[in-house]
Order: sequence, then structure tokens, then C-alpha cells
Amino acid sequence: MIVSTMIVGGVQIDLTHAKATLRNYGLLGRAFVLNFVLLPLFAVLLVRGFHAGADVSTGILLMAMAPGVPFLVNSAARTQGGSLTFALEIAFLFSAISVVTVPITASLVLGPDALRHMPVQKFLTTLLLFQLVPLLGGALIATRLNQRQIEKTAKTFHLAFLVAALALVVILFPKLLLSIESVYGWGHLLIIACIGLFSMAGGWLLGGPDSEYRRTLSIASLMRNIGLCALIATSAFKDTLVAPTIIAYFAITFLMSLPIRSYFRRTKTAPTV
Repeated sequence: MIVSTMIVGGVQIDLTHAKATLRNYGLLGRAFVLNFVLLPLFAVLLVRGFHAGADVSTGILLMAMAPGVPFLVNSAARTQGGSLTFALEIAFLFSAISVVTVPITASLVLGPDALRHMPVQKFLTTLLLFQLVPLLGGALIATRLNQRQIEKTAKTFHLAFLVAALALVVILFPKLLLSIESVYGWGHLLIIACIGLFSMAGGWLLGGPDSEYRRTLSIASLMRNIGLCALIATSAFKDTLVAPTIIAYFAITFLMSLPIRSYFRRTKTAPTV
């Protein structure tokens, strides 16, 4: 799924626009503050206000700390009237930054010994091999193709993504139900929903005057980096409710994203870069 997503982004990316977006320091700065400061802070206030259980609180807070889900090309880019380049930059840059910020934020929020083992090497290997290399490969392929071939290549790998996603849902569906059932109660699902609404609203308000950036940032802020959080849960919080909470968080926010993505698709005005 990740490889096909990055290849699709690579063959379609406009390098000139990507450089311009990287120089939009105000936009990137607001996106950083929202995802790495405001969201974790809001999540802390909610889990403490609702007196959530320790394991559930840890799972929720880990997801709130970790932006950069790699599937933004499919969920927050051109199809939804968003910016492909901005979605790719958030997917990669925020994932890389999370490796540094999550242990720092976790030590402040969960305690200094909360993350005794952070799977940095494993995550960085995944980030490089499954995100950066396919992205660069797709960009290199695009230089040898005409527009019609680029569109055909993108459709082929998008189909590969959909097949892989369907297989993943079939495989994980029983675990998804079990995770939501395990986390249900004590207002836990309400906490996740409230964080999700705050994420979307914050992304829209801080995305600036351009609609494509607002759309991309609202969805990108809602959908968190389940890959990194799952690695942390299985290495540092074995045999607890942390991993089920992370899965439940992802499932709930994914479902929350469906109507807003559908609305964005119906109201997009023109293809964006």
C-alpha cells in the first residue's frame, strides 16, 4: 500500500510547485504547530478531563503526537481538491520529524520512562525503503513518460493500492472489531472523536487562504501515523490496551474522514498540484 501510494505521488508530482511549497514557511510552520503542539495538548486535556484509563490514554496520546500517515496521496490530495505536493511533504517530513518529537513529547506527557525502547532504526528503514525510494523512483519514471503514460501508470498503481487496502481490511477486520470493543466505554470513543473534530477544524483554519491547503491539512491532521504508533506499542507496551487503542483510534478517524473527503470531492473546483 505504501509503495504504490508513493509511486503514484512520484509520477504526478510537480517539482517546481513542491519547492515552492517547501518555501512556504508560514504554512509549514502552522501545520507543525497544529500537529506537534496543539493536538497533543488538546488530547492531554481531554484524557485527563475524562479520567481515561492509563493504557487507553497512552494509546490516544501516542496517536495525537504522531502525524504523517503515508496514505495522504489517496486521501488528501487531488481527488479531494487538495494539494498533492503538500500531502506528500506532510506524509514524509512529519513522519521523519515524529521520530525525534514523539520521545520528547512522550517524556513530558507520559513520564520520562514511558518510552524506554523507541524503534527508531526499524521505523527509519521503513520510511526510507517504502516511502522515499518509491517516491524518488516514481519521479524518475515520470521524466521518461508522456502525460498519457503518466496517467496510465498512476491508475495502475492506484489499483494496486486499492487491492492491497481491501486485503488489509479483510485480514484486520476481526482485530478492528475487537480493538473497538476493548476500548469502548468511559467516554474513550468520544475522546477520540473530539480530537478528530479538533484536528479537522484546526487544519481548515490554519491551512491559510488557499482552499487546496486547507483541505489537505484538515485531513492530514485527522489521520495519524498508525505505523509508528503500532511499532511503539508492540515494542514498549506489550500485553496492554495501548495497541488496541491505537487501532481503534485509526478506525474511528478513518470513518470520520469519509464524509469530509466525499464533500471535498464533490466541491473541488479544479485539479491542483
